[in-house]
Amino acid sequence: MQHYLKKLVLFITYAFGFYHLYTGFFGTFETFLQRFVHLSLAMFLIFLLYPYKTGSRIINRILNSTTILLTILSMGYLYLNYDYILGERYPMITPLTTMETLLGIAMIALVLEATRKLAGPSLPIIALLFLLYGFAGPYLPGILAHAGYDLDSIIDLNYMGTEGTFGIPLGASASYIALFILFGSFLAKSGLGTLLMDLSLGLAGHTKGGPAKVAIIGSALHGMLSGSAVANVMTVGTSTIPLMKKTGYKAHFAGGVEAAASAGSQIMPPVMGVIAFIMTQYTGIPYIQIAFYALLPALLYFLGIGVMVHLEAAKHGMEGIPRKELPDWKASLKRRGHLLLPIVLMLVLLILGYSPSYSVTYAILSIIIISALRKETRMKFQMILDALQDGAKGMLMIAAATATAGMISGMFGLTGLGLRFSVSLGELAGGNLLLALALTALTSFILGLGLPPSASYIVQIAVSIPALISVLEATGVDSIAANAVLLTHMFVMYWASVGVITPPDALAAFAAAAVADAKPMLTAMTATRLAFVAYVIPFMFVLNPAYLLIGSVGDIALAISSGVLGVVAFGIVFQGYIHHRIGWFRRAWALAAGGLIIIPNPLCNMAGIGLIVFLLVFSHLYKRNEAVSLNRSL
Repeated sequence: MQHYLKKLVLFITYAFGFYHLYTGFFGTFETFLQRFVHLSLAMFLIFLLYPYKTGSRIINRILNSTTILLTILSMGYLYLNYDYILGERYPMITPLTTMETLLGIAMIALVLEATRKLAGPSLPIIALLFLLYGFAGPYLPGILAHAGYDLDSIIDLNYMGTEGTFGIPLGASASYIALFILFGSFLAKSGLGTLLMDLSLGLAGHTKGGPAKVAIIGSALHGMLSGSAVANVMTVGTSTIPLMKKTGYKAHFAGGVEAAASAGSQIMPPVMGVIAFIMTQYTGIPYIQIAFYALLPALLYFLGIGVMVHLEAAKHGMEGIPRKELPDWKASLKRRGHLLLPIVLMLVLLILGYSPSYSVTYAILSIIIISALRKETRMKFQMILDALQDGAKGMLMIAAATATAGMISGMFGLTGLGLRFSVSLGELAGGNLLLALALTALTSFILGLGLPPSASYIVQIAVSIPALISVLEATGVDSIAANAVLLTHMFVMYWASVGVITPPDALAAFAAAAVADAKPMLTAMTATRLAFVAYVIPFMFVLNPAYLLIGSVGDIALAISSGVLGVVAFGIVFQGYIHHRIGWFRRAWALAAGGLIIIPNPLCNMAGIGLIVFLLVFSHLYKRNEAVSLNRSL
């Protein structure tokens, strides 16, 4: 029996991968069908790959058989009645049959359970509360009150149309995200990961605190492809964390570095986790433009972590890895450099205006062709099948989470809570932009607890983004008002992304703590301190869109120089070190410089730049004079 079950799982994983490659090459199916097939295959795999393991075999068999049977019945009904659902019935008007009601309840329960298995209980609990909220509206006070909806309305929304479970979030997963996950899987099988690690080690391994910088570079490069913080930790971190500990970094610091660097994968172009694809669906802004706007903030983010680990290494006298122990990155680039060409091809196609699904599909095909140029990287047929299998498994959590997030988004729209919350948030902020941003950040943090970044972002689309857009459009500042939609979505995306390292949730930090054998909460706090830039940059680019490379050449040049020196200034404040340990006066000086740089005013920015440059020059001269005095005394 187990043998046949494994064969079935293999068949479905291959079918899952081939299905997305087929739609990538020949175009997606009708909206409902595309999303329905995607979710159906994902749920079959989830319940087959993650069976129940209670203390009783009989109970396990009953539970496993029941979930599979109900998945077949609930999804099978949609398939058999597809023409009727799309062509004959009217959503939210045509009454549901008893069979449709029962199967709808079963499907909703199965989606919530599948999400619980892979993403934990937080997201399903939130979704369940919003489903119950649909019934409870007449009994609630204030902005929470609404007319109330019966069971059939809620089932209709989430089972028979594209506004709830089969809504935009699942659409992004089915049309774009799945293909990019396959792309990363094929690149990993081709050996690109080895090249990226060799490049990271060769470029930074010999410098002060080299392993920590390797973690930053490696996670940035790997994250551009995987877009998953936890995946980064469990791949790059298993190599870099032991290296950091060997160099002399404490376990919690090593874990914090890797977690903070891996969190950058959510905001690092070109992939940017899954949020960029969902953002494209909601805003209509082309994906390649979103990646372009996100480039400078992402580079500043990684620069901030780099400054922190460099100063930490210099403060404690940590040296790098001897060059003789490092791989020859030039030789590695010569042997495997051709594996970078599929990424170049994908970016070129995106820049030329082709859709993300078209671009990434042909990039996947190019991996197979280009990897064959050298014998050591050539992908054999079994490697291609393994890539399909790994990619299919990588899609599962995203498919389940986006389906569940669609329920939340659908209930916001059905009950009108999103609009009422937007009005209330706008009134509470009183038109004050900074207060509105702070309230949005706080809301994102609270609602994002325990949620994957994509789900947290989707919830915010319904909750706080409409209100923040209204505030931004009313600022009277042309550059902010004209880009209100982009700025708001990018702001929320950042706050959704840092949840993977911010206590008490901090999934990436806890994963890194497990690898480093460190205290989870201490590791999370360290990661939060190292990634301080991520908590500041969203405010900076909303107040000054030049940080998103929007505006005149002069504005953008000032933003780049201010951003770089501001990151250095805050790094000095946190570490209390430049060329040597510094006292509170110079730390306060650096803080004042950083504060002036944050203010969205060119004169303040230039004053801040002057202050930090003066401090750096003064500290350099001070160190040189000390060295001269020491030599004279000797």
